[in-house]
Amino acid sequence: MQASERKISQVLTEEIRYEVPPYQRPYSWTRENVEQLLDDVWEAHVRNDTEYFIGSLITIERERDRLYDVVDGQQRLTTLNLILARLRDHVSEPARTALGKRVLPANELTGEQGAPRLTLRRKDQKFFRLHVLDGKPVEPAHEAEIQAASDAPKLRIIENLAAIDAFCAERDEAALKAFANYLLTQVYVVFVTTGSLSSAYRLFNVLNARGLALSNADLIKNALFSELSDQTLSAELEEAWLELEDTVGVDRLDGFLGHYRTSLTAAKARGSLHEEFAEIISGFKGRPFDFLRHTNDSARNYMRILNGEFDSVSAKRALRSLGRVKFEEWIPPLLAFLDRPAAGMAEADYLSLLEKITFQNWVRRLAFTARQTVYFQIIKALQVENRPVVADLIRSIVRDASNNEEFLQFIDGEIYTRPFAQAVLLRIEEADQDESVTKSYDGHVTIEHVLPQSLADPYWQSRFDLEAHRGWIHRLANLALLAGTKNYRAKNYDFDRKKVIYTEKNNSVSFDTTKLILAEGEWNEEALDRRQRELRSRAAHLWLIGD
Repeated sequence: MQASERKISQVLTEEIRYEVPPYQRPYSWTRENVEQLLDDVWEAHVRNDTEYFIGSLITIERERDRLYDVVDGQQRLTTLNLILARLRDHVSEPARTALGKRVLPANELTGEQGAPRLTLRRKDQKFFRLHVLDGKPVEPAHEAEIQAASDAPKLRIIENLAAIDAFCAERDEAALKAFANYLLTQVYVVFVTTGSLSSAYRLFNVLNARGLALSNADLIKNALFSELSDQTLSAELEEAWLELEDTVGVDRLDGFLGHYRTSLTAAKARGSLHEEFAEIISGFKGRPFDFLRHTNDSARNYMRILNGEFDSVSAKRALRSLGRVKFEEWIPPLLAFLDRPAAGMAEADYLSLLEKITFQNWVRRLAFTARQTVYFQIIKALQVENRPVVADLIRSIVRDASNNEEFLQFIDGEIYTRPFAQAVLLRIEEADQDESVTKSYDGHVTIEHVLPQSLADPYWQSRFDLEAHRGWIHRLANLALLAGTKNYRAKNYDFDRKKVIYTEKNNSVSFDTTKLILAEGEWNEEALDRRQRELRSRAAHLWLIGD
């Protein structure tokens, strides 16, 4: 292992090439990261600092003094290529050619291009070559495709090129040339060279104090490649990992892997995610390929959950309802079921049970550990080898964990201040609709107190004393869902004026349960009692768990 200080001009030269190996993360630096680097180097240049360090570059030397794998530091190295490529495009000759050689050398006599100084992962290299090294603009239609595909590495490159262009646009050519010269001659990295993957792997995990912190996905991927005894299979393993990235998306990988871990272990995290996965991977006999095959299958099921890709209307409604819950602990048991379904239990039936116990425990205000216990029990039941009994086991677990009486007590009480209030109202709203009707509530939704929180208006003073007001104000019957800004406009007006606001021509009520309020001639205790019993009955139908 060797380490030395090197100027950027000594790092990005025509003699040295760098490749990002397949086990590395994709390009991840954000616009803020790039702007910060530009500002820092510019300020050092303005101060005329004799040297400025920007971190370390850890490499494996594949060809002596010529070809290196980038183990750590590829975010900075890629960004430096973006900066130098854009500086090249903003200056005239001969500076244009001089800067161009730093990223993409060319024969000055024939014009023939040489090998790029940096080669990214296979998935991103073509885009990098065309739109960074060759300087071709990204067409709007192409950018729209990248946005639609949530291709994070390419989006980062587009955003960061725009940030560099903005930096260049604020300075004249002379200033840009001076800045480029400072960047090449006064900016340094600590250049670390190792001769083996195992040595680089140790450094990769402990010397990443600078730059973008490693994600758990990075470390898990690195561990998979470090376990690969036959390096000729690295391209095949890379394809399997890229499939995972394509399915889930780089930005969602850590989230998926966390849920996947729980769906396999049915236990609380005992350490960092990547440390726990080392043990999980060892449990797959054909590791790491068998691990990735199973993980890719689970990733497709995870995306089914995120995208609501279920055939049954009742399954879709239960999933939408779960999506309104303020925690995601229900995802691992659903993922575990999709990965290994229980014989004799349809997806819609399982989702219904999962929704019931999730809402019961949420409304009953169970703590995190108590909520997790039932999910872990369900996951363990799904792992039972005697498949015919699994469905009955799951039903028994959910039934034993339920408490219908306590659930109804909470539903019958004050719910407005509870985090589940809107989710409960929306699910009740949806449950009464015909299965041919599918509504989604993507806009701004508020909860309106029909009987206002203040008894300022004579209408309310004549119908409610202070005790009755306190008893009804925050209960289910007195709450109405409204879209847009109608809640603010309704204020403390009397009932007739409120109904007018609810039904305004250009701001009509969007919710059937709220429309039922319009049929009431008076809003008094009798109307509230009638509505409370009706909504409580609907809640019972949705969430009570029978034998």
